[in-house]
Amino acid sequence: MANSEHLALIKQGVEVWNSWYKKHKRVVPDLSQANLSNFNLRGVNLTKANLKQANLSNVDLSKSQLVNADLSQANLLGANLNDTNLKGANLDFVIFSRAILNRQTTMAIKYLKVYEIVNSKIERKDFSGIDLSNSNLFKVDLSNAELSNTKLINVNFNSANLSSAYLYKADLTGANLQNADLRNAYFSQADLTSAYLGGALCCGAYFKDADLKFAHLKTAQFSHKTMIDLKWYSVWEIVNRGAVKKNLSGADLSNANLQGANFESANLTNAKLSHALLRHSNLKGANLTNTDLVGANVCGVDLNQANLKGAKLKSVISDRHTQLSTVNNRSQISKTNVAVKERPVDETAIISKSQAATKIQTNETSIKNKTKSKSKSGKNLVGIFFLGIIAMVMAAGYVFLSQNPDFPWSEKLEQWQKKLEQFKPANL
Repeated sequence: MANSEHLALIKQGVEVWNSWYKKHKRVVPDLSQANLSNFNLRGVNLTKANLKQANLSNVDLSKSQLVNADLSQANLLGANLNDTNLKGANLDFVIFSRAILNRQTTMAIKYLKVYEIVNSKIERKDFSGIDLSNSNLFKVDLSNAELSNTKLINVNFNSANLSSAYLYKADLTGANLQNADLRNAYFSQADLTSAYLGGALCCGAYFKDADLKFAHLKTAQFSHKTMIDLKWYSVWEIVNRGAVKKNLSGADLSNANLQGANFESANLTNAKLSHALLRHSNLKGANLTNTDLVGANVCGVDLNQANLKGAKLKSVISDRHTQLSTVNNRSQISKTNVAVKERPVDETAIISKSQAATKIQTNETSIKNKTKSKSKSGKNLVGIFFLGIIAMVMAAGYVFLSQNPDFPWSEKLEQWQKKLEQFKPANL
């Protein structure tokens, strides 16, 4: 949502806004989701402004500064962009229909191409190898267009005309092809991972060798002329016609979008359903003996009456709505629900721990050395103490003998005195 202060300021007109913005250059204007339809913003400075999902239909933005602004998903229907500087601006999913541009309008080549496609300003429909990702191409006419190796990631082709278009090796990951006309279109080796084809006309379309992992095929309109690999045709048939009591033993349905499919009492023994999307599917009475369900999404699935004997349930994705009557199976799912990753090694922590250990060892050594030093010094003091006593005794004996020359021990006094000198420490 837009900042209320910023919205109130810009509604006062360009002069008021530009004057305020000049004094607050460090502020990032937030006008996201703002409704500025039909406003006169000629010459406005919206550099680095946040205009995500803003309604700028029929707005006069001529001679405006929108450098590095974020206009993703903004509505520029009928907007005047003459002499507008959109250098570095994010124009992903912008609605360019009937917008007005001139040669002085500055924007990335990618978005200029999108503008030209949307407004049918290109005579030759050759877009091979270019990047049109994250574009809003709602209802565009690209019939017979050359789109081989084109990047069309997340493009909105809702209700677009792609009949007879050549899309060899095109990247349509996450593209929205809802209700699109795909008749006789060529998709060989194209990447349609997670693409949405609900309601799309696919009669005569060529999907051989195309990657349809997680593609939404429910309500897609196939005919006997639709060319597609057996695996993905089986997926289309299951989600559109159901698989009640169907024999799918050993079938490869891995990485398939099977959300909401009816598998009641189906035979899925030894089937490959790894990483399949099975959200809210009906598996009542289904035989899943030895079925590979590794990484499958079973959120909201009632497995109470399914046979899961020997089924591989590692890393399955479940939620509180997933129902399992068997305690062991519940335990198995809860244990394998989230793959446990090895905790990353923190080198800084290891270094700090090593340093701490070194400090502890140093301190211990220091304490030991101090203890040894204290014990040695203690021993020295005791030795000196006893030597002092001996010296005092000998001195007293010396005085006594010198005063009593006739005492029989006087002859040995000199010998004791010499021995005493030998026992004295060098520093005394």
